[in-house]
Amino acid sequence: MTTAVHQPLVDWSADELRAFGVAPVRLHHQLHQHALFSDDHLARILERLERDDYYVNTMNTSRHDLTSRREGEIKGLSGIEVLEAVRTGRIWILVLQPDRLDSAYAALLRQIYDEISNRVPGFRTFHEKMTLLISSPNIQVYYHADVPGQTLWQVRGHKRVYVYPNKEPFLDQACLEKIVLGEAHEISLPYREEFDRHATVFDLLPGEMLHWPLNAPHRIVNGDCVNVSFTTEHFTAPIRRQYYVNFANGILRHRFGFSQLSQHTSGFSYWAKVGLAAAYKLTGNHKKRRKLLHVEFAVDPHAQDGVRTIPGYAYRR
Repeated sequence: MTTAVHQPLVDWSADELRAFGVAPVRLHHQLHQHALFSDDHLARILERLERDDYYVNTMNTSRHDLTSRREGEIKGLSGIEVLEAVRTGRIWILVLQPDRLDSAYAALLRQIYDEISNRVPGFRTFHEKMTLLISSPNIQVYYHADVPGQTLWQVRGHKRVYVYPNKEPFLDQACLEKIVLGEAHEISLPYREEFDRHATVFDLLPGEMLHWPLNAPHRIVNGDCVNVSFTTEHFTAPIRRQYYVNFANGILRHRFGFSQLSQHTSGFSYWAKVGLAAAYKLTGNHKKRRKLLHVEFAVDPHAQDGVRTIPGYAYRR
């Protein structure tokens, strides 16, 4: 069944409103009941995917091993066959901006942000996006940090989410700057097992969502079940200011060798960094780099782990 438009999506409380964006916040929502996340609807979306619309990966599920992460492709399968490969295999599918593929997701995304802005004082967003996550039992999402503000919405299955402080040593500032510059992948963030002692751990169930502070590193481990979830991401004026500072600091650190760099988002130094970032982009020194993917497998519901090795090829997204 679907959620009525007038029905609140999230159950809010005054304490949670005060903590939103400051500390990790777990809230209840109604979207695990929404028809947009049924197998039938997911299968139809999977059948509409073009190559630029998704990532599909497999990886080691027993430990944090970046070298085991492999890129794949979905080709020549029905949506139901892809879902079967997810159920019996070891794959993680990320559908980029399903709101561009189906207007119903776009309407839902707008409703989510309208509701949050009505509930959280001063919360105004732009560049809102959605991603859809369909993943196998026990799959991991390795330690990483995201540039925009982000919320994870659990729809089906359960997962354990580790959220770490958004400061050194958990958040390596130089690495974050390279991520902002588009010169490093999000999972390149250094991780050590001892970080887990400082993590806030959430066992996320269907009908729960989790929002964490900006750039807070996190990692995810699926339960022994298929997981369906989605993320929403956004920018606000404060997030944009932090983005400009990290972008300019990245230029100063990695181009000119500076090391003592402030994180101030006001005053003369901030505006000088905004000017540096703008000039760097306008002069063509910074071009958004297309990601080079090395595709090594095809999703196959009849293969072990849902993965059939193919002759590798390079693909630029």
